[in-house]
Amino acid sequence: SMVGDKERITNHAFKNKGGNIFVIGRSVNDLGSSEYLEFYHGIDDSPLPAFNIDTEIKIQQALRKLHESDLVQSASPVGKGGLFFTLLRAGIPNGLGFDITTDAEMRIDSFLFGEAMGRVLVEVNSEKQDEFVDLMTGIRMPFFTLGHVTKGEIRIDDRSLGYIDKMTPS
Repeated sequence: SMVGDKERITNHAFKNKGGNIFVIGRSVNDLGSSEYLEFYHGIDDSPLPAFNIDTEIKIQQALRKLHESDLVQSASPVGKGGLFFTLLRAGIPNGLGFDITTDAEMRIDSFLFGEAMGRVLVEVNSEKQDEFVDLMTGIRMPFFTLGHVTKGEIRIDDRSLGYIDKMTPS
C-alpha cells in the first residue's frame, strides 16, 4: 500500500530509527475472522472484522492531508495479521524494529492480532511530531501514540522479543 503521486510516494516501510509510530483510528476489541483465531485457536467460522465505511473515508482524507503536509514517512493499513504483523511488514524492508506499548484496557491478543479495519500505522519524524499532532487534532481524527522505530530490536511492553533480522527466512 502507498499514498501519494508520481512525484512523492509514501509506502509502508519504516525509514529511520527514532521515528515515532502512531495509529490513526481507534483500536477495537475484536478478533473476528482473524488469522490468529484460525491458526492459533483453530476457529475458522467467526464474525467479520469490525468495519465502518465513514471511518475509512475520514482516514483516507486525513492521510491525504498528512501526505500533502509531508508529515508521514511511512503509512500502512492494519489488516491481515493485525497490528503486530503490520509492524513487522513495516520494519523488515530496512531492517528496523519497533518498541511499542499496548493498550492496558484491551486484551493483548486483540490489540496485537485483531484485524478490525479503520486503523492505519504511520511513522512520523520526531521533528515533525508536533505538526502531526496539531493537524490530527485540528481535523478531529482519533489517533494514539504506539511507540518508536528501533535499530532492529522488537520490544512490546518493555519486553524484548528479539530482532527483526531473525523474523525472516535466511
